Amino acid sequence: MKKIHIILLLLVIGGIVGMSFFIKDLTTYETFASAAQKTNKFVVVKVKLDKSAPIEYDMVKDPNKTIFYALDQDGKRTRVVYSNAKPTDMERSEGIDLNGYMRGDHFECTKLQMKCPSKYKDDMNQAAKSLPGNSQAAPASY
Repeated sequence: MKKIHIILLLLVIGGIVGMSFFIKDLTTYETFASAAQKTNKFVVVKVKLDKSAPIEYDMVKDPNKTIFYALDQDGKRTRVVYSNAKPTDMERSEGIDLNGYMRGDHFECTKLQMKCPSKYKDDMNQAAKSLPGNSQAAPASY
């Protein structure tokens, strides 16, 4: 073999080894039902906060425990135990990515990422009101 072939072979092997380190970080979104089938496996579940149930958090009694209910993409409601303080403005989030493990009847969350409400939502409602032909629009002055 020529030197160039050996160098290319080593680069290909190095590339494969390098990619293998990142493959473990690639996760897919699960539902609570599919997470229940993967016992003791780390999963990510995309949910919405169930606002009909209160969020249980007592900063005096246990400041590192937050309990709430969430709805997954299939609409299944599950109790979530988050081992950390309640995030600020959790009730206002549009969605939450839960990282953790399914433990029987509840989801044990080790990390969560909230999807903030769009800062343009109110601007879009205001823009829709000012469109021509909208009865609520203020008359234009020319």
